[in-house]
Amino acid sequence: MSYSLTVQELFDKKQFSEVEIIAGYGGVFNTIKWVHILESKEITSLIKGNELILTTGIQLIEEKTLFNFVEQLIAKEAAGLCIEFGEHIQSVPHQVIELADLHSFPILVFSEMVPFIEITQEIHSILINQQYEMIKRLENYSQEINKLTLKITHFEHILMRLNKYLNVNVAFIINGQQPLFMPNEKHQIYKNLRDKYETKGRSKHFAKCDVNILEERYGEVCIFTEDRTINEFELLVLDRTVIALSQYLLRSLYIEEKQNMHSRMLLESWLSGSVEDSVITSFLLEQSFHHLLNCSYFVLIDQIKKSKKENDLNYYKLYSRNVFEKKGFVLFLLEEKQRLIYVIADIYGNDIKPRIIECIEKIKNFRKNHKYIDLSVTTAVGQIVNHYKLVHQSYETAQDTLLIRSNAAHFSYFYEDLYLHQLVLQMQKNKAIMDIAKKYLEPLYEYDAKNNGNLIATLQVYLQCNCQKNETSERLFIVRQTLYHRLSKIESLIGSDYMLPPKRLAVEFMLLATQFNFQSTDSENLSSK
Repeated sequence: MSYSLTVQELFDKKQFSEVEIIAGYGGVFNTIKWVHILESKEITSLIKGNELILTTGIQLIEEKTLFNFVEQLIAKEAAGLCIEFGEHIQSVPHQVIELADLHSFPILVFSEMVPFIEITQEIHSILINQQYEMIKRLENYSQEINKLTLKITHFEHILMRLNKYLNVNVAFIINGQQPLFMPNEKHQIYKNLRDKYETKGRSKHFAKCDVNILEERYGEVCIFTEDRTINEFELLVLDRTVIALSQYLLRSLYIEEKQNMHSRMLLESWLSGSVEDSVITSFLLEQSFHHLLNCSYFVLIDQIKKSKKENDLNYYKLYSRNVFEKKGFVLFLLEEKQRLIYVIADIYGNDIKPRIIECIEKIKNFRKNHKYIDLSVTTAVGQIVNHYKLVHQSYETAQDTLLIRSNAAHFSYFYEDLYLHQLVLQMQKNKAIMDIAKKYLEPLYEYDAKNNGNLIATLQVYLQCNCQKNETSERLFIVRQTLYHRLSKIESLIGSDYMLPPKRLAVEFMLLATQFNFQSTDSENLSSK
């Protein structure tokens, strides 16, 4: 059932038994959504489209005025025009008939006086009853399709039901994949109708609806047919089907995420570098993206702060996966206690860092704006490597980057941006070197603690300014005399030879190594970074 009333169907109604169509025969299948009585010359703001217009022509006596009136109706996509011949209009000019024929705009005439109020009542009753029946049938379909999602084992059954219910062709396109057709034919028809839809922005024979999961676009469902116009009811059925499909896919992906631990041992071996090459090669070839053997890889770690509340991370992982996949990445996920470890392949091969940052920021906003607002996460990205065999190197550097960012949240997410601080971290891992650094700078730290002397900050800025006293005093916002006093005090505590080239480099590293304690990561101090 189409749940629409066309101009053609009016001829079967009692009030239209004596009506005559004199122009626009090609538009007899125009859909009527409402009836409007108009006796005004200017109608631009009065109608919205698909109305059947009734008029006695009281203000349309002149040919030019009637011509302009019909032009406006055509521009507003009215369904048709009914004119009552009588005191004001006795005929329709030839020029107006030609215009109506050109645009397939039906013009119907009543040779005798007719009660417009009865016409509007009859048509409005039909339309209201149709709307009621449509809503009732749509509700029954919604219940049916929702029950179906609880029994089926694959989403294809939902698409098959849509195909059978509407008797239209169905295509389902998951992001980055080839369309799935129900039935598996009409590929060329789909292409032709879609091209017309994309070109014009709309089509009477093609419609689509996005499939969204966790507010991210997962794909789209399209319906198309050459045999007839897709009507409003069919668009509503498409919308209800897509909602049910989205819910089914979300449940399926959730279950898949929970059950996806069978590859845990393989991922652990891959990250440790102990997996055999043949094993990981076979694993990658089994994936839907077969060029994973020839792309860049990196490891991303999400360190999650301990919380009294138990968080179900499956939806969070689904969202993260979807965000990365939309930006050209393929994810393999390993979940550990308080930590998510992503092994990520880049299949696009360009602008990798901007895409990674965009994904991280989008996921960060998701945590802030949704149910994970209390989920506190520190993110770190390891070295980007050019072969899957080097993933263990990326994992090692990601762990070091995580140590650094856990204590300095404003630093970059990327190992590549933290070379200096990575060197500091390696120094901190060596107790003997750290003992030397602490012992050497201990007099300055003790003096600052007792006298609020700012000697450490002064020494650091002085070295950064290449020992230029003017620039140093400006950056510290002190007068030169104060700077001279502080430098003199520094020399008295650690000696005057700290400016010698070999020692100066060591002193700069010592300052960094003692200021940032990357080794002691207090998980209670982690925040969403």
